[in-house]
Amino acid sequence: MRLIGVMLVCVGCHSGGTVTPDTPVDPDGPVHGLGMFVTWRADPELPGDVTDKITVSDATFQLEHLQLVSDAGADGRTTHSRYQLRWGTGAVPALESFPNAPVAMYQRIAMDLRPGSLQPFAYQIQGTFDDDNSADTERFRIVNPMPMSLPIDCNVTLAPGGSVSIVVKIDLKDALGRIDFKNVPEIAGVHVLSGGPMLNDLNKRLVGAFEAKLED
Repeated sequence: MRLIGVMLVCVGCHSGGTVTPDTPVDPDGPVHGLGMFVTWRADPELPGDVTDKITVSDATFQLEHLQLVSDAGADGRTTHSRYQLRWGTGAVPALESFPNAPVAMYQRIAMDLRPGSLQPFAYQIQGTFDDDNSADTERFRIVNPMPMSLPIDCNVTLAPGGSVSIVVKIDLKDALGRIDFKNVPEIAGVHVLSGGPMLNDLNKRLVGAFEAKLED
């Protein structure tokens, strides 16, 4: 049972990458300082093999906005907008920080994915798969052109003067492993999944692909 399903983002346009956390306010206190912090981790690692037949080269999620909703309701200090979460060659999501998060019990993550002005998709996953009926590795592209919401329950408390550090894991093994790629329509040598029942099923499985726990 997942502890927390979370996607946290930075205000404004934010590209993937790595960052060095700020020096803590208290040298003997939490590693990241005060507030709420999130580290992303892909398992299986991205880009890379997610099954023995499927390799992901790029996974990009476009968030219109993300809200951490507490028992006090939504708050601008825990709302981030227009963010691209991406795993690819030389690109991994950076540490996310909410240093001004109010003291509260956070119960829900309200997350909206939406096509952007530069990228016409809510999310896109690209890679290759091995077809048992062919000696060649074939390419695939999954693109969701429609907005989608991922409301995710959580249960974490930020205490006065405290810090909460969360590790969020994305696991695409189950979500992608059930796709029958060889029956996905092929366009210019790439199997493109952009609609229909298979995409609808994948969208449902993506909700369970994100899991989080408090950082050790």
